[in-house]
Amino acid sequence: MSADRHLETSKPGASPSASASSPPSVDRWREWADAAGCGDRLELEADRSLAASTTLRIGGAAELYAGVHDVEALRWLASRCRELEIAVCTLGQGANVLVPDEGLAGVVQRLRGEFRRFEIDGDRVRAGAAVLVPQLAKQTVREGLLGLEPLGGFPASVGGAVTMNAGCYGTEISELIEEVVLLLPGGETLRQSASELEPGYRRTNVGRRGAVVIEATLRLRRGDAEHGARRLAELNEKRWSSLPAGKPSAGSIFKNPPGDSAGRLIEAVGLKGRREGGAAISDEHANVIVNLGGARAGDVLRLMIMARDAVLRSVGIRLQPEIVLLGGLREAWRAAEAEETNGTESRRREERATGGACT
Repeated sequence: MSADRHLETSKPGASPSASASSPPSVDRWREWADAAGCGDRLELEADRSLAASTTLRIGGAAELYAGVHDVEALRWLASRCRELEIAVCTLGQGANVLVPDEGLAGVVQRLRGEFRRFEIDGDRVRAGAAVLVPQLAKQTVREGLLGLEPLGGFPASVGGAVTMNAGCYGTEISELIEEVVLLLPGGETLRQSASELEPGYRRTNVGRRGAVVIEATLRLRRGDAEHGARRLAELNEKRWSSLPAGKPSAGSIFKNPPGDSAGRLIEAVGLKGRREGGAAISDEHANVIVNLGGARAGDVLRLMIMARDAVLRSVGIRLQPEIVLLGGLREAWRAAEAEETNGTESRRREERATGGACT
């Protein structure tokens, strides 16, 4: 099935949550921020390309980009956007997202400044949401604190890892969380334990609530620093050797179904190496889509739909995205999914009818 007509729903006005109006001019935003006393902690830019901010190197521009340097600036921006009914999307390291070719309406914010700080106190690590997980894993290992090594090759920020409950080699970050501080859409801060985030396989309730991770406190265990460093290096080598080198990607595209591997299923239906435009299902790992040069979000989505439908028809398993589809891409995916479901039901009715006529 072609996804082309579904891709037409990916318009500039479609954002992670529907926006009732477009942002005022960037100059007006700067005036408001200065008046509120947080202008020096906000980097504001109109029509900033997001492609370089994602590991796939794909995507259009943010209608308004905001680099946010402290909690008060973040709270003010959230409050202002709520008043104006403007959608806000928080972008971490862009390691598991697909940005529409048309870009994103509303405000795209990235945490900077104080959100990049972390401190170690005994066996606890308090890390801002913008701290990079690989950086944190290296530093904690040096301090003889173990636990983050399986996640040390994951190119994400702490905030992004917490939001999606990042996991690798049998460890999920929720297992290490003692407390997370969230900023809610109304501007309130909330402290929650790992269980209150309702963690599951590659998910928490953070995104569903429209919350933003401000910081996380992780509880690690004391151990041998040299052993930890060796394990970190071994796991990183294992991870990166399994991924295509030298080509932009977003890591795993689909979640693994229970008891199986999405990569194995996609390879089994013969799609390894399949190309659409400038994107391709990797020859090295079938659950990875790579940007061969000039790929567009539509190319990636078509490959995703192709893989999902082929696996569903072959073995009856419906693959679910691990990558986060932003803006109209999410609606396009759902529309294609509904069409495939209706088509499958029609084929089953026809098969039953044909079978009855033949007996």
